[in-house]
Amino acid sequence: MLSTRFSRFRPLRSVLAAAALAMLAACATAPGAGRVSSDGVDVDPNQPVRVALLVPLGSADPSREVLGRSLVNAAQLAQADLRNATIDLAVYPTAGTAEGGAAAASQAVAEGAKIIVGPLFSTATAGVEPVAAGAQLKVISLSNNPEVAGQGVYILGNTFLNTADRLVSYGMSRGLRNFAVVYPEGLEGDTARNAVSAAVRGRGAQLVATESYSLSVTGIQAAAGPAASNLMANGANAIVLTDGPTGGLAFISEALRNNGLSSAQAQFLGLQRWDVSAEALSQPSLQGGAFAAPDPGLMAAFEGRYRNAYGEAPQDVAALAYDAIAAVGALISEARAGGGSPFSDARITQAAGFAGVGGAFRFAPNGLNQRNLAVLEVRDGQAVVVERAARGFESFAN
Repeated sequence: MLSTRFSRFRPLRSVLAAAALAMLAACATAPGAGRVSSDGVDVDPNQPVRVALLVPLGSADPSREVLGRSLVNAAQLAQADLRNATIDLAVYPTAGTAEGGAAAASQAVAEGAKIIVGPLFSTATAGVEPVAAGAQLKVISLSNNPEVAGQGVYILGNTFLNTADRLVSYGMSRGLRNFAVVYPEGLEGDTARNAVSAAVRGRGAQLVATESYSLSVTGIQAAAGPAASNLMANGANAIVLTDGPTGGLAFISEALRNNGLSSAQAQFLGLQRWDVSAEALSQPSLQGGAFAAPDPGLMAAFEGRYRNAYGEAPQDVAALAYDAIAAVGALISEARAGGGSPFSDARITQAAGFAGVGGAFRFAPNGLNQRNLAVLEVRDGQAVVVERAARGFESFAN
């Protein structure tokens, strides 16, 4: 039996509203929160700016501790790289929970934070949101869950919608217009399907079929035959597989090919990164398929700098912390040169965006982000860049 992949993209459930409201009441008059302006707290960009970094430290989960340390390391690396801004970086543990997020945000507000970076998990971000809103602080969360975006919370993690848009744009540039989605049953699969559907509609292509399967060997075997027949009958020539290498990707791709869906009829496109698994890249059914990812050259440069600084490889999410701190520094630098609040919504959502370690990104007014991604094709077991990430944002639908 296949097991589902643990993901940072999780549904929001109870976030202990009573506790969050208590935290909000406590921090509403907390000292050191700064004078309130029309768009958040006032900030003197010519002085060190207190930035709160909320990370999933302080739990009994060793994997969360590793993630937390990697985020802190990357943030400190970005802090050291700032040239026209000085930040006072303060780290607060959340344990990855809603209660921990609320408590960390409350302490950060009390200690004079002017902006909050993090948390990583959507549950912790949900705990932070009411506390930050009460203090009129902006939050740059590292989550990729759109459910926590908005109302002063900007998410930095790459979303399914952003990746789907890149894949659809790529497919259409190759003459593919009849898209289909094949996805595992469950909330994450449904969310992925909806993201692809929205991207297809937004780009003016056709969504000709959607096919789901139970995430197990027997479930995939049962669904693959009818799914392949339906995909071929509807003329699908671009099939987005939303599953990842640690889920059912290899099984569903092989089963569809074995049931008559040839690579000459339809190209597989991956909503998740396939290059995290050498086994996936060597899978015969995925040869010729393509997926989107941050620019490999830029990421290699970041990973090399991180290794030199800390003697180990960064976690995948470390780049998010670097990007967030670098963006905060850029906002402060702009305020020093042009005046105004560095953390106003208008400044955070500036159309020019920011230079990230994996490519340019920008925030939308609804709290989501747009990231320029490269497209890689699987050839002879290797992921080869076939389209580099755009340096601007002209390719994004407005």
